[in-house]
Amino acid sequence: MFRNIDGMQQWQLEMELAHLMGWLIASRHSAEEAEESARQHRTAEKEALAQISKVRQRLGLPDSEIGNDSMSSDQEGG
Repeated sequence: MFRNIDGMQQWQLEMELAHLMGWLIASRHSAEEAEESARQHRTAEKEALAQISKVRQRLGLPDSEIGNDSMSSDQEGG
């Protein structure tokens, strides 16, 4: 099961293992932070859409869906 390796090889392998485990932990932490940030952005987006709807109603405009397509065409067409 275990290979015969000398002390230097074992040390190098242990260092590589420690490095990879550290990278994995950091990667997972980064992914968790990104997920939390995405949740916060989605919540802020919902709040902004609700505010847009209220302002449109006050202006007497129809309450229409705002999506990526309409936003990009608004920006392109000015």
